[in-house]
Amino acid sequence: MTMLLTENLPLLTGAPNGIKKLHELILELAVRGKLVPQDPSDEPANELLKRIAVEKARLVVEGKLKKQKPLAEVSPEETPYDVPAKWTWTRLGEITNFGATIKKDEIPDDAWVLDLEDIEKDSSKLLRKARFSERNSLSDKNSFAKGDVLYGKLRPYLNKVLVAEDDGFCTTEILPFRCHGPFVARYFMIAIKSPYFLSYVNAKSYGMKMPRLGTEDGRQALFPLPPVSEQHRIVAKVDELMALCDRMKTKRADAESAHAQLVQALLDSLTQTSDATDFAANWQRLVQHFHTLFTTEPSIDTLKAALLQMAVMGKLVPQDPSDEPASELLKRIAVEKARLVAEGKLKKQKPQAEITAPEAPFGLPDNWTWSRIGDLALSTEYGLSEKTSDLQDGVPVLKMGDIQNGQIMLGGQMKVSKATEGLPELYLEPEDLLYNRTNSAELVGKTGLFLGRADEFTFASYLIRIRCLKSLFSPSYLNMSMNAPRFRETQITPHLKQQCGQANVNGTIMKNMMVSTPPIAEQHRIVAKVNQLMALCDQLKIRLTQTRQLNEQLANTLIERALAEDGQQTPIATHQQTARTLLAAEVTHRLHSQRTFGQRKLQKVIYLAEHAAKLSAIQGDYLRDAAGPHDRQLMNKVEGELQNNQWYERIERETVGHAYRPLPQAGQHRQAYSSVWSAAERDTIEQVIELMRDWDTDRCEMTVTLYAAWNDFILEGRPVFDEAIVEEVMHSWNDTKLRFGKAEWLAVLGEMKKHKILMPSGFGKRTTGGMLSLPGFE
Repeated sequence: MTMLLTENLPLLTGAPNGIKKLHELILELAVRGKLVPQDPSDEPANELLKRIAVEKARLVVEGKLKKQKPLAEVSPEETPYDVPAKWTWTRLGEITNFGATIKKDEIPDDAWVLDLEDIEKDSSKLLRKARFSERNSLSDKNSFAKGDVLYGKLRPYLNKVLVAEDDGFCTTEILPFRCHGPFVARYFMIAIKSPYFLSYVNAKSYGMKMPRLGTEDGRQALFPLPPVSEQHRIVAKVDELMALCDRMKTKRADAESAHAQLVQALLDSLTQTSDATDFAANWQRLVQHFHTLFTTEPSIDTLKAALLQMAVMGKLVPQDPSDEPASELLKRIAVEKARLVAEGKLKKQKPQAEITAPEAPFGLPDNWTWSRIGDLALSTEYGLSEKTSDLQDGVPVLKMGDIQNGQIMLGGQMKVSKATEGLPELYLEPEDLLYNRTNSAELVGKTGLFLGRADEFTFASYLIRIRCLKSLFSPSYLNMSMNAPRFRETQITPHLKQQCGQANVNGTIMKNMMVSTPPIAEQHRIVAKVNQLMALCDQLKIRLTQTRQLNEQLANTLIERALAEDGQQTPIATHQQTARTLLAAEVTHRLHSQRTFGQRKLQKVIYLAEHAAKLSAIQGDYLRDAAGPHDRQLMNKVEGELQNNQWYERIERETVGHAYRPLPQAGQHRQAYSSVWSAAERDTIEQVIELMRDWDTDRCEMTVTLYAAWNDFILEGRPVFDEAIVEEVMHSWNDTKLRFGKAEWLAVLGEMKKHKILMPSGFGKRTTGGMLSLPGFE
């Protein structure tokens, strides 16, 4: 068992929360008797129990221990798992007692007094050792002796456990367990930190504000007791493995730090290129190592930031000498704004100060210029102060939290009345830019581009709307400029003002901020290239998520194997094609007589069963095609196997479509099916089948398509809103999905939320419509 762990340490430590899971696994194996071999020569734990009882009786006679109320014997039905032959189950109250409560007036000034804050969580290290005279304490204390195990009984501090190195006193939130007989205190500490004991405490905790374990529940807790000799071996092995985990954790942290420095150095070399031609050469060198460099979310975010910065420095796309210079573009913007003022369509604006050379944050190409937002923008407006509510027929109000990563997330907003003062002037139009003027310092200045329909949304007063003359200046380019790293560094951070715990950069300052301004034709080329590269970054994140999920599944399988009752490496995984075929056979066996059951419905039931039951043995590759989510290879092979095994064959319907006809061996798949999937997995599969039994094909397709799009959002880390999911299905899948109207999609989505099984968790792979290739630069 130890070899199984040590051989797979890189896998376990590399999985999400891998170190934490590994710590828990080591402790769990320790208290199950699976961490070290049993020695036939060890004295049975039952003999240890007898010696503990003799010692406690002696202490009672000598007046050193109060006689305790007898505890019920442990029955076999109570034990949560089997332990080795020489172990025994007992109750904590049989092998320990608690230190007495001492009034504060009786505690010497030089006595050691321990608080929960003095113990480091998880590691159980003593952080501070203070005397009573150094404490500002008015409460009574529990006494403890050297060797007692001190246990934080409040739920937030259950991993704060310490073996006392001296006599002392502790706060009453700490239970001092005194172990009797030749009991190893360090093993006791391991046992009460194990997942088994934590689950017991969580189940028995009482109190709302600070849940805690009661003293009597502590006495009644079942405890897995090994022979004394094995206790010593377990402690030594746990120390060895925990030290190995710590070394792996340090090594991993060092590797991540070195990786981050390497990525930053390479991206710095890109931002320092002289022009787009130089950048293209460096980019191609970088592309060769893309999938080894950008393997973490921080590295991909660093890449995104670098791409934005290079875009606004004129280093991402080549300049075209035939483009109208940006200085002429600014003159045309000024002329158009003056015309609108003269016609009474625009308020006259205060002119912004001229930009001097020393103010420029960095150099620009020849046909670019610097300009202030107030000169570029057609108008800048603060939003509504009206309080929002859950109106049925109102105007959705966008707020600070709706701006995410340069985008504005629509759906789920509270509303104001259509008669609210300020409307309709403060309705949003497509490509309006929203700027966050007040929030925590790191969030002030974030912007997002509104891409919804005109005259349907408005915005809150903590946001500022920036509206551009779209024919003369690209709002998308302005959005990119205001989200670039140097813009925050030079235009926002110097102006942050803290007020009542929040930072603020107001509209007057914002209009004075400078952005690099290319010719309008180049703005559009830059936006197209940035969108292409950001899509690449998003694909990298999706692949990273899929890799992490796979690592987590493998780690969980390893943990299940380690905790298997026989301790053997039994085969967990089943061949993917076999697993798929058995699932298809079960679905077909249960539904083939239904009038609505055919090839499309079979595919949809398989997809939903795979994801709802988290069947990692399948992991289909689903396409966003006309019948999507659809795995053509899966269906072709599955139907062939169903016929080869003489279970079912596909036939043409008399009307349209296909059905499935039973063959001589129909139903003979069930024994193999039961051996492949666990009872819990089979139960979920059955729920899916029964839920979809009477659905027609369209209902199946709409539900599973929405489920897949929603699941993709979770995998991609995108905010999940009803409108966004439906928009994704209708406009990013396949044109055939448009045969259903938006209202129909929203209605089905609403029905899905009534069933927990129809709410995805981010399991499996993202659906695809063709992989995105790495872009080059011409």
